[in-house]
Amino acid sequence: MELKKLHWTTVAAVLGMGAAGLVLAGTIFVSSGIYNVAASSGHLRITTWLLAMVRERSIDMRSFPIEVPPLDDDGMIRLGAAHYEGGCVPCHGRPGEEMNPIVSGMLPPPPNLTEVGKRRPPEEIFWIVMHGLKYTGMPAWPNTGRDDEVWAVTAFLATLPGAVSGYPDFAGLARGGGDKHEGLANGRTFTRCGRCHESEGTGTNGNRIPRLAGLPEAYLLRSLREYAERTRASGAMEPVADPLDDGRMRELAAYYSALRPVAPKTTVAPDPERLRRGEAIAIRGIPRHGVPACLTCHSGRQSSYFPTLAGQHAAYIAEQLRLWQRGGRVGTAYGRIMAVVAGALSAEQIEDVAAYLASLPPGAAPPEPMAEVSR
Repeated sequence: MELKKLHWTTVAAVLGMGAAGLVLAGTIFVSSGIYNVAASSGHLRITTWLLAMVRERSIDMRSFPIEVPPLDDDGMIRLGAAHYEGGCVPCHGRPGEEMNPIVSGMLPPPPNLTEVGKRRPPEEIFWIVMHGLKYTGMPAWPNTGRDDEVWAVTAFLATLPGAVSGYPDFAGLARGGGDKHEGLANGRTFTRCGRCHESEGTGTNGNRIPRLAGLPEAYLLRSLREYAERTRASGAMEPVADPLDDGRMRELAAYYSALRPVAPKTTVAPDPERLRRGEAIAIRGIPRHGVPACLTCHSGRQSSYFPTLAGQHAAYIAEQLRLWQRGGRVGTAYGRIMAVVAGALSAEQIEDVAAYLASLPPGAAPPEPMAEVSR
């Protein structure tokens, strides 16, 4: 019989029977248990090819519109290395070291990231770290509201393999200081904190990490509780705070509040004009834009639930203000207040006020805020 003479109902019936046969065969195959799901057996070649093709096309399409910020900042790279040490090392291993043979048995095995910066552009690295990958062991970043943390990891990975030899320094492993804190809380917690934050006589591991020494104890305790409750977003701090009970949080808050701030090392003299503009915002605010004087709340004269900002890193202050602008810190009432304030500031005003606050001596009482006047 010629194909063109077949009635459409006959063609439909044949196609329907074929589809039903495929469904039946698929059902038998799935329910029989013939397919071996053991990681030790590997995938069929066609399966590996299909998964790789789908994965790469998905990454390429979704990372294409991402705009890459400057990634050559030393403080950003250090922060990224510290995040890598805390979250990525268990599977991917430390740069320059052999991977754990246990995780090499995963299917697919975690890739060695030493040369990932050569294989992938920054936007692809960012997207993978932020969102993770299905059908692998790669999880999404613990809180996808913190793109600044993910960009820091991206900055670090983009420097590899050049940063391999300096990894212990970048990640804070060379800082030590864990043993002498064993009696204050548990040593593991303090070792984690000490890689990034201050200990007695040392500063932070870079200018993107907040200076905690001398901050109000109530503020530090509030921050830890917010991280544990996931109302203050941080893919790095939430996993650290989550296992802490209230007693350990109080010990940590008391320890850092009692630390004497270490004067930061300055290599470049700040621009006097920038400091003048920043001082005006910090002391008088910008009334016409609804911006109050920063030092009204952050001088240490008001509630102990507010952090003092004298001597805080300019890069950290500026990045937090930009994060509030992007909606990354609006999970608490305090955060929502700051989001309104930050939203009224221009990019230049953020840099100005951050530079001024950083120029103040750590732990010193900054100038009294002046009464706001219209201008």
